[in-house]
Amino acid sequence: MKRILLALFLFTLATLVAACDLLPSDQPAQPPPGGAASATTPSQPNPASVPQSACRSRVWGKVTNATTGQAPANVIVEIAGGALNGKTTTDANGLYGFDGLCAGDYTLTLTPPNGKPQPGPKTTIDGTKQVKVDLSFK
Repeated sequence: MKRILLALFLFTLATLVAACDLLPSDQPAQPPPGGAASATTPSQPNPASVPQSACRSRVWGKVTNATTGQAPANVIVEIAGGALNGKTTTDANGLYGFDGLCAGDYTLTLTPPNGKPQPGPKTTIDGTKQVKVDLSFK
């Protein structure tokens, strides 16, 4: 009898955990390692309309000051493409990153501390691979 109850409890627990993973979350995604933030926003396409395998790309890189060669913290990096707009700041090593991106064309913009926004490069991602895009500002 104890084995049946234990099996029933474990089955119920596994079912609840699986169901929770399928529910949308109102909480913002936790930043990936390196201090960067996820680009998931409410304006992102409905996950049901986009194949899961097409939204696994990561854009990341290092931001440096072209004059000093330093990689400062707190540089704002923005990414925009399709219905997605995301924003993060660089960590103490000048690193940034955006996870969970769908296939498409994206534009990066950076704003140094006490500076004006500077357009960065445009990049095309396939929705499954990592793309390293280093940025610099003057």
